[in-house]
Amino acid sequence: MKTKNLILNMCLLLIIFIFSMQLNAQNGQRRQIIKDKVEAQKVAYITNALSLTAAEAQQFWPVYNEYSAKNEELLKTFRKNNIEDRNVDPEKITDKEAMDMADDQIIQAQKILDLRKKYHIEFKKVLPPKKLLKLYQAEKDFKKFLLKEIKDRRDDRMKR
Repeated sequence: MKTKNLILNMCLLLIIFIFSMQLNAQNGQRRQIIKDKVEAQKVAYITNALSLTAAEAQQFWPVYNEYSAKNEELLKTFRKNNIEDRNVDPEKITDKEAMDMADDQIIQAQKILDLRKKYHIEFKKVLPPKKLLKLYQAEKDFKKFLLKEIKDRRDDRMKR
């Protein structure tokens, strides 16, 4: 009797485990689909805002994609560190730990700025000055657009 219950419980755990793995895989695929859609929207938005010629686009997009990938990696690290920092009660850590965490935030921000400065030079090689300025504005405008879309969808879900 105990063996039957043990086997039954093990089978039940196995089924739950397999089911949860499938759900995680689906969530991962869904996130990737959303990320790809956002990236496509961003490319269209920037292309439209800059009115790139074919020659400019051919030179610009490889540089921008490289910049974007490196920036995403830095931001991922920055976000991860920020989440870890938020889970810390400043009153329960030493002054040295607090100073190290504050210093790490400044170092991460500086890395992002250094990358931006490096690619600013690269962008100047492939874009005329006015289009470079338009690029920076288009990036800001796209972020605003994306945040508004997210807010609108959240509001729509709340109304239902």
